[in-house]
Amino acid sequence: MKPLLVLTDKQIFPDFELDVDITYELRLAVKIVAFDGAGQLALVGTKYRLLPGGGVEEGETFEEAVWREAKEEMGCDVKIEREIGVTEEYRAKIGRHQETHFFLATVLGDKGVPTTTQEDEQGIQIDWVTLDRAIVLLEEQVKNISTQSYHSCFNVRTHLVALKELKKQTTPR
Repeated sequence: MKPLLVLTDKQIFPDFELDVDITYELRLAVKIVAFDGAGQLALVGTKYRLLPGGGVEEGETFEEAVWREAKEEMGCDVKIEREIGVTEEYRAKIGRHQETHFFLATVLGDKGVPTTTQEDEQGIQIDWVTLDRAIVLLEEQVKNISTQSYHSCFNVRTHLVALKELKKQTTPR
């Protein structure tokens, strides 16, 4: 599958000086565009709102990671409909090549509370918004994000591209 976006530090931080000897370690991740019965999708976070999801653990399939992350970050079960696309990020500052797979899903049953035990995810908020509203929110975040939020600078851009791709895929021509 051709990536929806390939993103590097230089594209976000124009003054970034790339170390030519950098070695990148691959990290696989999944993100979930999960719609509830009202046609709204989940955005999660504390400071910035992003799609729920996270790293694929060793021995885990993409689908298993989606189910686990949905439970941890949204407190609900989901049915995976299909893959929307993939993005690649080369985060030179930390030597990471991140490949993120975006999945379209439907919330099954009631929405619960997040079950995450990760300290950095404690207190996350969940907002349920329309696809169009999510795109507007992420566009605003791209414009206003602090470059001090290194990972979020990448995440907000890749998530926005995936949401726009989903809209393109689902809009009648």
